[in-house]
Amino acid sequence: MCDRSLVREDHPTGGGHRNAYGRTKAAADRLALQAGAVVLRPRAVYGPGDPHLMPRLLERVRRGLLLLPGPDVPLSLTAVQNLAEACLAAAEWAPGAYNITDAEPYRRDAAVRTVLATQGVRARIGHVPVAAAEFAARRGLLPGLTPYAVDQLARPVVLDTTRAADQGFRPRWELTSALSATNDHECATPAKIT
Repeated sequence: MCDRSLVREDHPTGGGHRNAYGRTKAAADRLALQAGAVVLRPRAVYGPGDPHLMPRLLERVRRGLLLLPGPDVPLSLTAVQNLAEACLAAAEWAPGAYNITDAEPYRRDAAVRTVLATQGVRARIGHVPVAAAEFAARRGLLPGLTPYAVDQLARPVVLDTTRAADQGFRPRWELTSALSATNDHECATPAKIT
């Protein structure tokens, strides 16, 4: 497994993916770059309309306890508001790949506590050994727990955003403000088109 403690745009994207999502995302990335496009690479997008990250985290809370794999690690996250602003700004950028995240990485456990607090959920955070979490994920012992999820939560993943910063991009939203915007808007979940 390669080091992901500071991932630049030239980080290998060709192999080692744990699922079809990662493989197809890497293939699309390569095709877009070959075509001369601007490719934005966010990580763990959250905020208004999030159908995955926050709901999955909240559904893991059991009897006031949320178990996370391994010790606390640094993680890059991307507020959807920062991603939207980067999309608008990127129209003026040179072709190539650009990592897009919030201004600073978060400590995983502190970020989880912030999410729980903004949702009014009171829970303690506990830690289980990574090997035990991987075993449970591979055997399907906990619904919704996948090897991919364990990998994304248990190991540091911090994106280097220097290239986007060199284009003048400065993310304005951080976890607390982005989640407050989610709670303040009734449109946090988009309406279904029928």
